[in-house]
Amino acid sequence: MTGLVLAFVAAATAFYVSAAGSAAAQYAVDHRCASDNGLHVGIATDDFHTSDAAARLVAAEHGADVAYRTRVYGAMGPLDAVNLLSREGAFDNLPVVAGGDRTGVWIPDDVADHFHLKPGDGVPINGVLVRVGAVFKQMVNPLPAYWCADHSRIVPDPLKGINGAPETFVVSSELLDQLIVQNQVEPKETHLDLSTSRPLRTATDARKWADDTAAMRSDVVEALHESPAVTDYAALSAQTAERTQQTVRAAVLPLTVISVLAGLLGVIGLAAQWIQRRGAEVRLLWTRGVGPAAIGGKAVLEMGTPLLVGAAVGWGAAWLTAPVLTPATVFDPWAPGVAALLALAAWLIALAVLGLTTALRVRREFTAVDRTPRRIALVAKKMPWEVLAGVAAVLLWTMSDEHAVQVDPSDSLPDVGLPALVFPLLCIVFLVGVVARLAGWLARASHRLRGWRNPTVLWALRRTAAQRKVAVALLAVAGLAIGVIAAGVGIARTERESLADKSWTRVGSDHAVPLRRSAAESAGVPASIRGQATRIAFNQVYVHDNIDARILLVDPATFADGAEWRDRWAEPALKDLLAKLDQPTADGSIPVIAAGKYPLSQYVKQGLIVPHTTEVARVPTFPAMGPTDGMLVASWKFVPADLRWGFQQEVLTRGDPGPVAKALAAAGEPTTSVVDADSATEALPFLVVAWIFAFFVVLGFALAAVAVATLLVSVETRRRSTAVAHALLARMGLRARALLATHLVELAILAGTATAVGVGGGWLILVLVTRWLDPYPLLSPVPQPASLSTVGLVTLAVAVVGVVLVAGYAVRAARRAKVRELLRA
Repeated sequence: MTGLVLAFVAAATAFYVSAAGSAAAQYAVDHRCASDNGLHVGIATDDFHTSDAAARLVAAEHGADVAYRTRVYGAMGPLDAVNLLSREGAFDNLPVVAGGDRTGVWIPDDVADHFHLKPGDGVPINGVLVRVGAVFKQMVNPLPAYWCADHSRIVPDPLKGINGAPETFVVSSELLDQLIVQNQVEPKETHLDLSTSRPLRTATDARKWADDTAAMRSDVVEALHESPAVTDYAALSAQTAERTQQTVRAAVLPLTVISVLAGLLGVIGLAAQWIQRRGAEVRLLWTRGVGPAAIGGKAVLEMGTPLLVGAAVGWGAAWLTAPVLTPATVFDPWAPGVAALLALAAWLIALAVLGLTTALRVRREFTAVDRTPRRIALVAKKMPWEVLAGVAAVLLWTMSDEHAVQVDPSDSLPDVGLPALVFPLLCIVFLVGVVARLAGWLARASHRLRGWRNPTVLWALRRTAAQRKVAVALLAVAGLAIGVIAAGVGIARTERESLADKSWTRVGSDHAVPLRRSAAESAGVPASIRGQATRIAFNQVYVHDNIDARILLVDPATFADGAEWRDRWAEPALKDLLAKLDQPTADGSIPVIAAGKYPLSQYVKQGLIVPHTTEVARVPTFPAMGPTDGMLVASWKFVPADLRWGFQQEVLTRGDPGPVAKALAAAGEPTTSVVDADSATEALPFLVVAWIFAFFVVLGFALAAVAVATLLVSVETRRRSTAVAHALLARMGLRARALLATHLVELAILAGTATAVGVGGGWLILVLVTRWLDPYPLLSPVPQPASLSTVGLVTLAVAVVGVVLVAGYAVRAARRAKVRELLRA
């Protein structure tokens, strides 16, 4: 078990660091267009004057098997300016309404309906009629992945003319070349996207692909005979993955070293146990002239194989459990080998410590040396280590910055300093140390108890007091393991919930579908999406002292259907807040809710955007606040229609935005780019902090294994004395149920105390560090500690099962003890 714990922690570090890079690589790839995960070669206001076939061949030689060339030219259409877009595969990714001739121009259905055009008709482009090949249905969000890179070109903007983006007509490359010659259309943009279809799931994959793009970059530019702007997105992804691995490695390595040192204390105990069990043989060897080094070597030879087996099992356990405990399920090819080397190094260190400890103990035992305890040993024995841990935690807290996590704006990766990692551990050590010391005092004082009317409980207390040191050690290790797991899970969950909270506050829900219609109209939503969406309208204002504020209009009847809300954001429930907005005031003023840091109702005076208002509630945050400092929330129906003309509309939904956008388009309300909460806030800083502290779970499992081993060894080493005690208790008239009950009480006291101090300590630490570890403290809302109820219930269930099993094993072993064991005891 000792070898398993040491190797598990060492090997899990390698797998964890690798998985963190894999998760970062997948995040970088998934949050970017698939066609943008390579080289983006573009020219603004111009075109490639030579064929890009040579560039494609060069790219293919370096592993780029996906290449899209997009050419955009500007021209005058039937009435307003239009964009002529040519892109490989474009015709196959457009929903055709009528026609299908790819030699003509493809126009959207709203243009065809407005000008009464059909396939075969001529549409004027720069004054020259061009035959319509097909009519395609107007594209709405969310778009297919094919159009991701050209999203701004293909999504229509309902604002026409010089104030809005032009409509897009799709043409073939051949037809575009003809129009360039005949109609003198003007180039606006050309870009060539070179990417790969091979999976980029690990940091190694990202680095290999980045090396390929770096090699092809100059060759592609040379083949084009141009001087385009080149963006290497593959290099950015690889840099993100590698920097994430470096950040996580720097953070978890000190924790790994601390855990290995704690495991080596078990090796020292193993050496003492070996000397005790081999006492007669060691004494005989010493009398025959065998030196301490040779006896230490004998301990290494005897225990080396079991330690090696444990190390191998620990390495395998780390590999098997890594997909569950790490941020990603795939690892770099080097991860298993490096993990094996770390496990081997842990085994070699354990052997060295075992041999050295054994030799020193043998020399001290059989050599005429002064047995008077040294002053250092006395000081170490009497030192209140838990007090030192508490003082160190206080010093770290007072000397550290207000926020322990600093985000590098260049790559959005957080810098989690060592104090931020050590502080939770010191707090747990302090709490567990105080409880363990109190438990030791109580165990010593329990000898004075008199309570034979309840012999099961009294015997459990006496047996605990008889092995006070073992019980205190077991309590400390188990409490530390549970506390570390609770703190790690709590901090990781808090970071993810904080990310969701900040994103929902900015966007309002999981998705926001912007509209371009006047907010002077109805506040409702189409019947097909009722119950899953709500309509809001807002306007930005600048008030006193350059405070950036927002006026938000909501529909109290439907707001809860589409907006995201957490009850912990504000004291009143959302239902009560909306009810206050829906109640008219006695003086005819508009009831508003003030949200944010500033009392906006004092600054937004009558006649500024909205008439006279009355504040009916104040909350620290509210959905759809955006990046503003504060907001006034009013009901849609109380703001006159003539004041709503300048408001921007959005439809909020928690579900798939596709049906919502289609329903709005069918109702004659065209949409623009869907705003996704997942991309509204940079998630990588929150995720990296969550990954770092989730490593606490790995350490907690290792400590839990030590606690289990300690418990089993303690039960096994006192098996004979327990058998004698059970025989005496049976002679006193206690039944088997009482024998089991006394073990249940003893173990329940230890397990219950460890669970309480571990989960309670984890919760206390979570409360202390939640705001301290916020990567973006300026973004609302303030993070709130996550619930640890799940951790507490799971820990309690495991503790109950463990207590029952170990108690049953102890009773079974004692009742089946042989007579010779009783006599020997």
